[in-house]
Amino acid sequence: MLITLDESHRQLVHQVRDHAGEWLAAKGTDQYRGGLDMDQVHANIDADFDRFPFVGWEIDGRVAAMMAIIDPEEDFWTPEELTESQTYISRFFVVEHGKDYGSALLEAVIDRARQEGKRWMRLNCWSTNTRLHEYYVRHGFTHVRTADVPGRMSGALLQRDLVSSDVAERAGEDEVGVYSA
Repeated sequence: MLITLDESHRQLVHQVRDHAGEWLAAKGTDQYRGGLDMDQVHANIDADFDRFPFVGWEIDGRVAAMMAIIDPEEDFWTPEELTESQTYISRFFVVEHGKDYGSALLEAVIDRARQEGKRWMRLNCWSTNTRLHEYYVRHGFTHVRTADVPGRMSGALLQRDLVSSDVAERAGEDEVGVYSA
C-alpha cells in the first residue's frame, strides 16, 4: 500500500541509504562510491525530507520501499522540460531486494501522477549504472540523454510518458537494486 512517510521514518531512510551503498558495492557498481562525504549525503537527505514528500510501499505494517517526490533538478533538464507537467522522483530505495516492492511503489506513484494529470514521470540516476537504466526501461521509461554536470556522478535522465505510454509487459524487480540519485 502506498503511504506518505513522516518524521518517524526519517532514520529509516538514512539506514536504508547506508545499506544501499554497501549492497551496491557488493554488486560491483561504482554507484555511491568514490569518496562521498557521508555527513553531506545525510544532510542532503535531511534537506529533501524537510522540503519534499517521501512516499513508501508498506507491507504488513513496515516500509519495504521508499522514494522522494522532488522538484526537477535544474542542472540536468532544459528550461522547456522544467516547465512541463511532471512528477520527479529521487532517493528510490528498497529495504528487501527481489520481492517487487520497488516495482509496486514505482507503479503506484506513476498511477497517482497519471491521476493528477501529469504528463511525465522523470528521474535522474547514476550515469554508470546501466543495469539500473535497464530496470527503468523495463518499466516504460526512455533514456532522454546523459548530462555531464561537474561534481555529479548522476546524470542519466529518464522519463516515462504518462499520457501515451502503455507498457505491455512489466518486468519484476530483479537484483540490480533501485537506487536512484
